[in-house]
Amino acid sequence: MINAEYLKTINDEYARQLEAAQKPSAREQMEELNRQLLANNFTMKGKPFPTFLKPLFVEARLFDQLVKITDTIMQCIEKVGDLFFSTPDMEQYFEMDPLDLELARINPRYPRRVINGRLDAFLSEEGLKFLEFNCDSPCGIGWHDKLIQLMMDVPIIRQYLTTHHGRFDALLPNFTKMIRAKNEQFGGPKEFTAAVATDWNSSVRYDLELVADYLNQQPGITSFFWDPREAEYDGRQLRMNGRPVHLIFRDDIRDFTSEMAKSKPVLDAYRDGKVCFLNPFSSRVGGLKCVLWFMTDEKSQHLFTRDELKVIHSTIPWTRFMKETKTDFHSKPIDLVGFVRANKDQLVLKPNAGYGGFGVTIGSEVDQHHWDQVIEKILTGESWVVQERAYIPADQFPYFDPDLKWSIKNININFFAFDGKFGGGMVRVSDSKVINVHQGGGLIPICYI
Repeated sequence: MINAEYLKTINDEYARQLEAAQKPSAREQMEELNRQLLANNFTMKGKPFPTFLKPLFVEARLFDQLVKITDTIMQCIEKVGDLFFSTPDMEQYFEMDPLDLELARINPRYPRRVINGRLDAFLSEEGLKFLEFNCDSPCGIGWHDKLIQLMMDVPIIRQYLTTHHGRFDALLPNFTKMIRAKNEQFGGPKEFTAAVATDWNSSVRYDLELVADYLNQQPGITSFFWDPREAEYDGRQLRMNGRPVHLIFRDDIRDFTSEMAKSKPVLDAYRDGKVCFLNPFSSRVGGLKCVLWFMTDEKSQHLFTRDELKVIHSTIPWTRFMKETKTDFHSKPIDLVGFVRANKDQLVLKPNAGYGGFGVTIGSEVDQHHWDQVIEKILTGESWVVQERAYIPADQFPYFDPDLKWSIKNININFFAFDGKFGGGMVRVSDSKVINVHQGGGLIPICYI
């Protein structure tokens, strides 16, 4: 999909400009960027958030195509979600305990199940490949847009973007349009108060505080960050921090289920239709790994249009729910468990409901004994999927020790969708092949050029 020769030229030019930077030098510019990151709470669990003095350059000619693909995949995710709610036999694959299932069935009183979603992918010469979807509580929107602001203050980046007509793509403007649209569909007031809610001690608190700060600056919206377990509800109005709340934008579902007595006011207001709630708990079905199985299994192809199938076949790796069964691998009949045992180097095992990259096992990175142990663990009843391994793209990034040096990092590209429509993207960077900020990975913006 990408033009590697064109991007090599762009990256080489940027490297020369970085190496030639003086007064301030590239190292001094990076040091100032790091100071600004720390001043703006770019930390996770007390540690600085990694980034680099370089965005990921993506060809501007691809933008419209990426938008169309993202929108199509979101349509398909909604169809799989509808299948879950309309077909009781499907519940077994979506790994929901009774409480989560009860919350998922609450009517949010507006259209769609997945309102804020993130599609995680690899973009390379081999095309765009989606590895998984975070459709429940994706994070990074606030950090990403603040990082864009800080990077635009870096002389070399600002100069390069001006010279080459490059542009960053902020997420929060499209996110805000979604917030306004869902509030209106819900029947909320024209001027409304939105609480951005998660645990006070959440690892992504500072990201969500940036989201709340941005919303609070928008006309007609009052917004603040708050813990959902500190609320009051009198049957008519939900209040947080002593203020009426019309809309809640949430993070982790466990913030609402771990201490039910404390979160009861928020949940009661949601059930009663007294607060617009985003994401609805039903969105969780779109974020489970088995969704990619439903999309790629031949038995599910009737759910999708011809155009949707074309996008699915070109962008989603072969994925199956791990169980004793017979299926196919690219039209070849196989016994699934036996096939997975014998072909570890081309496969990846993932917990169905996992997040943060935890538990992901890349066959080529472990020995056969380890691989077999994971399979045995799965066969005891745990819910996992197996996926064909996709090519992992990499790029060179600058660091200073103390002079300018370059290091090759693995990258994945993450496209956000708000209310089913493309909302922008960001990039995660890591030495590991499991690329996730919870695993120590870094964050950089996309520069369309």
